[in-house]
Amino acid sequence: MKQIVVSFSGGRTSAYLCSLIKKLHPDAVFVFMDVGAEHPATYDFVRKCNDYFGLNLVCLRTVVSEKWKEGVSYRVVGINEIGDDLQPWRDMSLKYGLPYHGGAFCTDRMKTTPCKKYLEDVYGAGNYHLWLGMRIDEPKRLNKKEGFSYLADISDFEKKDVLDWWAKMPFDLKIKEHLGNCVFCIKKGVNKIALAAKDEPQLADKFIKMINMDDVRIVPSRTTPNDAMYRQSMSLESIIDLYAEMPRDKLAKTVRNTFETGSCSESCEAFAEQMDLAL
Repeated sequence: MKQIVVSFSGGRTSAYLCSLIKKLHPDAVFVFMDVGAEHPATYDFVRKCNDYFGLNLVCLRTVVSEKWKEGVSYRVVGINEIGDDLQPWRDMSLKYGLPYHGGAFCTDRMKTTPCKKYLEDVYGAGNYHLWLGMRIDEPKRLNKKEGFSYLADISDFEKKDVLDWWAKMPFDLKIKEHLGNCVFCIKKGVNKIALAAKDEPQLADKFIKMINMDDVRIVPSRTTPNDAMYRQSMSLESIIDLYAEMPRDKLAKTVRNTFETGSCSESCEAFAEQMDLAL
């Protein structure tokens, strides 16, 4: 019998999946990959979900080897150790350089690979079955692959249904969509990044300082500046400058569904990129 494992991303849909699987499979294992760049409210939500649903959550962080030919590994951390300290980002950037819109290796090196190594170390390759929080209204992400299942396999809930379900719960994820996942995720649109910076200037300052550390690796093969991480080859600082004079409310109107969800729709969930290659 394969071990049932749920990858918990920290968002509402993923948390709803956790609640279902806990009822269906009380012995399931729930894993959260911490990249150290989520919004503080996300970490609060993760802890509340852990307590409320009794997940006994396994929290992992990437371990980046100093040896160039040695890939990333993992370390298990306590649930009270997870938080927005950017340490996994720093470690990754010192060795590999900064990820960017055309080279988004961050999900693989901070989530997928460490999680896979942990599961194989504990249960053995092929001895676990992984569940991901992908809804029925996300058909492009529902690629069939052996060893994986989705929320859509056991629930017909769409985005609105998930939101309605959480509206009846005693707690919720207290952030807007543009702040979900890594607050300054390179997969987000430029206007969404700009809005996040307006809403969380202190988090933006901390992220900029990390990007501009002297020992962040400069990748010679890159054709764009090292800090040009976002769409249109823009840096976080240039995005902030571009929208500096635009009122916050006007900018918010350009961001689709900003006030309707609690997690970024452009998910960077562990193993999600493998699903994209499953066709």
